[in-house]
Amino acid sequence: MSEVQHLYHPGLKTRLIFSLGIIAVLVFWIFAMYLTFGGDKFGIFMGIFAVYFAPGFGKESLIPIMTAAGCPVLAIVSGIVILDMTLAVIISFNFDLLLKIPGIGHALRYATDKSATVLHNHPWIKGLAGTGLFLMMFLPFMGSSAITTSIIGRLLSVHPRMLLPLIFTGSLCATLMVAVGVHALVSLWFVNPWYAVTAAVVIAAVSLILWRIWKKFVAPRFERDRK
Repeated sequence: MSEVQHLYHPGLKTRLIFSLGIIAVLVFWIFAMYLTFGGDKFGIFMGIFAVYFAPGFGKESLIPIMTAAGCPVLAIVSGIVILDMTLAVIISFNFDLLLKIPGIGHALRYATDKSATVLHNHPWIKGLAGTGLFLMMFLPFMGSSAITTSIIGRLLSVHPRMLLPLIFTGSLCATLMVAVGVHALVSLWFVNPWYAVTAAVVIAAVSLILWRIWKKFVAPRFERDRK
């Protein structure tokens, strides 16, 4: 397993304040969702949100499902951001303790190895420092998530007071972008399906062009800097 450099060891009081605090926020959000939707809708929405923890499901796949299920944009955005921050806070302040828990520790060691691989394959994350971590959270490429970004932050010895705002901002921007985009495409579909299809193709084409430009002209700079 790739070792986490300068592992952060906060005091018990700090661990409890941040960990219990974010869990309280999550519980409050779930209660608010229940009061808002209640009954069947609440169960459906919570079930779909739970899928977010499954491998292979990210914002780009979960948000369209939530939109199709009739979940409002505000509930989608707030839910995903709170879930991301819950994972990020618990990992950032308790990583050393979680490694000692059977099962969870094994999963985290596996995630650490995968995060180290992502960092090796995308050296621009380290080269761009804080901006790299933000982009890691914002860009929907394979391997990007609150868990991966939190672990990479620990691998780079980034303190939680800097790491957590970056994860929050990246999560919020990415979720808003996807949620608003999906909502706009759905609205276009009801106006004219061809408008929605054309818009989706244009967005995909522009994203692909920008990614290829990044890979060809920008990312190689950090490869050279690393050597």
